This record gives sequence, C-alpha cells and structure tokens, in this order.
Amino acid sequence: MNGRNLQADLATLFAALWAIFGVYHIGMAMVTGISIRGFTFGTVGLGAFFLAIRFRARSSRLRRNVEARRELVFLTLVSLALILLSFTLLG
Repeated sequence: MNGRNLQADLATLFAALWAIFGVYHIGMAMVTGISIRGFTFGTVGLGAFFLAIRFRARSSRLRRNVEARRELVFLTLVSLALILLSFTLLG
C-alpha cells in the first residue's frame, strides 16, 4: 500500500466518523427540542455533515491523483474548530 492510498483510506475513515458525529448531534437536537441547546446541537451536526462531505470529496480526489494541499489545512482547522465548539458549548 502506498502513501496516497493510505491518505485516501484515512480521508474515507474521517468522512465516516464525521457522518456518525453528525447523526448523533442531529438526533440530540431533535430530542432537545426548540432551545438554544437544541440549536447548538443542530448546528454542530450540520457542520459535521459538511465535513463528512468534504472529506469524502478529498478521498475521491486523492484516488484520482488530484490533490489540493490548502484544502487539507482548511479541513483540519474547521475540524478542530467544530470539536472545540462541541466540547465548549455542549459540555
């Protein structure tokens, strides 16, 4: 297995993890109801779905040998911000 395939597999794994994270937060938003906390859960869940889509697209580009380095930095920063927001606001 070469490095590019490993990167593509890791991007697919992160896409799946973000999708699971999104499903959890959207479910919690539905359970919580209409409130600030419910809105926060929903926002974090939608952000997680956005990241899942972006990581899946990155995996596809890695498999086709079309790569953008700036996107990796962007995805990393947005991932860290979303995790920080989740732990800060939702405890």
